[in-house]
Amino acid sequence: MNALYSLLPSRWTSSAYTRVPQASGSRSNGARFSRSRGASPWARTVILAAVFGAFTFLVVLVGRGWSSDAEEPLPPPPLEPWISPMNRTGPRTAVDDLLDRQSTTFERAVARYTLKTGRRPPRGYGAWYVLARTRRCLIDDYDQIHHDFEPFHQLAQKDKKYFRKMVERVKKLAGPTAPGIQVLTMEKGVPSGTEERSSLYNDNDAWMAMLKNLGVSLPDLNLNAIINHREEPRVSFDVRVVARDTSASASAKKAMQANDPTPFRTAPRPTSEYFTDAGHCLVPTDPNGFVRYANNASSFLLSSASVGFTTDLYPVLSGSKIYPCFADILVPSKSDYASTVPSDVAWEDKKPVLYWRGDSPGGWISGDNYHGFPRFRLLDLARNISQTHADPIMDVGITNLDESFCHSTECYSDGIKTEYNIPAKEQREDAYKYLLDLDGNTSSGRFLKLLKSGSLVFKSTLFTEYFTPWLRPFEHYIPVLPDLSDLVERIEWARANDDEARRIQAAGKEFAERVITPEQDDCYWAAVLVEWAGLQRT
Repeated sequence: MNALYSLLPSRWTSSAYTRVPQASGSRSNGARFSRSRGASPWARTVILAAVFGAFTFLVVLVGRGWSSDAEEPLPPPPLEPWISPMNRTGPRTAVDDLLDRQSTTFERAVARYTLKTGRRPPRGYGAWYVLARTRRCLIDDYDQIHHDFEPFHQLAQKDKKYFRKMVERVKKLAGPTAPGIQVLTMEKGVPSGTEERSSLYNDNDAWMAMLKNLGVSLPDLNLNAIINHREEPRVSFDVRVVARDTSASASAKKAMQANDPTPFRTAPRPTSEYFTDAGHCLVPTDPNGFVRYANNASSFLLSSASVGFTTDLYPVLSGSKIYPCFADILVPSKSDYASTVPSDVAWEDKKPVLYWRGDSPGGWISGDNYHGFPRFRLLDLARNISQTHADPIMDVGITNLDESFCHSTECYSDGIKTEYNIPAKEQREDAYKYLLDLDGNTSSGRFLKLLKSGSLVFKSTLFTEYFTPWLRPFEHYIPVLPDLSDLVERIEWARANDDEARRIQAAGKEFAERVITPEQDDCYWAAVLVEWAGLQRT
């Protein structure tokens, strides 16, 4: 308290001295000074209390980075329980447990956020919490967002302006010099963006309407977000490799050095020369056992027809990525909002056959390299199996060969069409018990739709999407290796274990219908934008 008292202005604390005559007989012949306070003890106490309160407020404010990180939100409107016990028609499920364990108070949500990330929520989290509660979204389970933004938070400890500087660099590049990149601006929650002729979002008016709707709930949101309007990921920067090079401080310094002379225009042809031969993205086929790489089973890694990435760590919002080779920040794409017509085919009436139809993959075809593309691999596998299985277990086919990827002198489109009987006739997919979700050039964008179909979904992919941490293999779907080497074994298991196969199908359908709703996609977008604005503001 004495130290605090010393900080007060002297005119508040100094004594007033008056000269008074000295009484006769005094030992001293000089004048005597009488000391009287300029402020009463009560006044001093009040002043000290006020200063102490102001000092405490400043300490707390500085500790929070001068932001309203923990601002108290307006209370959300009253909500009914996630599931009314009176309306529950079956046994309790894992989705019930997930929804019931979500935070029901703002204080609890902040505490869980802080526990997971080691930092307080960014400004605007309170408004987001109200939005999420109102729309009945998940509150606590956004590990993918925390994972995607973590490298930028670590770099902010070295350079608080890093994120903002990288965003400004991309703003200058957006347009012809960085095709497929758009800057989304939000001022006081009102969105606007640069034009992009071909995109994942601009051709969907509902996307801009969604952003405007979110802006109403997040009126203080100000940012410049970088949107990738291509299907392919754009940030070829492996933060895990960098982190293994040397010490953490040295690797962070390396990440902050922007060395790519042509950001978002690196386009090796074929892409295998960069990803595989040069070792920039070696993806294991199986996370278990000895390592075998899946690079020769991916159109994107072999010979992508649409590629243009950067090797610097720019913040970019994308629909999918290969982790850890790419560092894009994931968001829902328009295909994730697509509605699904409920199936009226009962499980027992479905054919115990795996069904797939789709276009040819988006890879440049040269010579016989297409045999490595997953969709052609599937047809080759089905043809071989038909010779050894009297009972058909697959009905698969390519409906269209995109000849724009087959215009070199080493590509013979007519021969490919004949070899694979293209185009294949489409059937009603919900008439089959088993459906396959298979990568094209990137992820198919059909996974959520297939989960809601009422059929058991088999999924083969190298790509991570925003919902990947939520949907668990063997619980919601059947995983298949990228080279499809275990697909037949998985189908035969499902045919031999119909009850368990149906349980997995039902769990995946329930999760997709009850959790990954359009409202949940909105909440995910809002959470990403709030995190982005927090880093850009730093």
